[in-house]
Amino acid sequence: MGNRVKSFVVSMERFKPHTFQASQGEGLFMSHSHEYDELTLILEGDGYYSSSEQNIKVAAGDLILIPSGLHHGFVCTKPWKGVSVHFFHDQLPVHCQYLFHEAESESQRIRSSHLDADDTRWVEISLLQLEKEWNSERKTIDSYNMMRIAFETALLVFQRNIESAVPGADIRHGVIEEVLKEIHSSYHTRITVNELAARHFLSESNLRKKFTESVGVSPKQYIISLRLMEAKRLLQQTSKAIDLIASEVGFTSSSRFYEFFIQSTGVTPLEWRKQNP
Repeated sequence: MGNRVKSFVVSMERFKPHTFQASQGEGLFMSHSHEYDELTLILEGDGYYSSSEQNIKVAAGDLILIPSGLHHGFVCTKPWKGVSVHFFHDQLPVHCQYLFHEAESESQRIRSSHLDADDTRWVEISLLQLEKEWNSERKTIDSYNMMRIAFETALLVFQRNIESAVPGADIRHGVIEEVLKEIHSSYHTRITVNELAARHFLSESNLRKKFTESVGVSPKQYIISLRLMEAKRLLQQTSKAIDLIASEVGFTSSSRFYEFFIQSTGVTPLEWRKQNP
């Protein structure tokens, strides 16, 4: 992979601001937005995060996800410390992308989950490892993979606590959300719609209908789109051979990969790589 490895992390920062009297307007940070996503873990203290439609009280153990482009502000009401990661979620591998499926439908909202002591420590350690690898002068594919795994761990803990905190979440998410999870974790294998349907005691036609109504495309089209999305990431972030990328993302035939890629982008994989250095 040489020197072509690129990080999804934009920046990381540890914060420990002083407390101010919110009534005096101090400590309330001017509303701002950024082109990247943000994941923040509060380790001590409390305060508020706000947007035009929200005012969320946060405290130690809260994990906060702020989507790109959302104007938001925050105020510390009790001395706090924590760690923030600024990142581009679309530069993460596709099997992590499921974690943002629901977030994209709530793109103008701050999302938060409260972690117990064990999960807070787990996420803190994961972010510490991410920070260590991100600050390393010598970045290799191994350090990149460690960053990805550490960050994915934090995101999974966030998602699990979001789901467990919402009454009736399993009913609300239902079969389609479980199918989406399975697709994102195994899109690169010879997964079939029939297998997915059988695992959830549905007929193939019934699953296809429910999935299309919920997601907007058929399961097969969704799998192909994920394979192409991951192929683009690998073309841009690595120096891997195109045929190897085609195989890694689940295409058993290079010609089929080229066919779908050109249909999607209008150019060949090599031309796309040159256009997106």
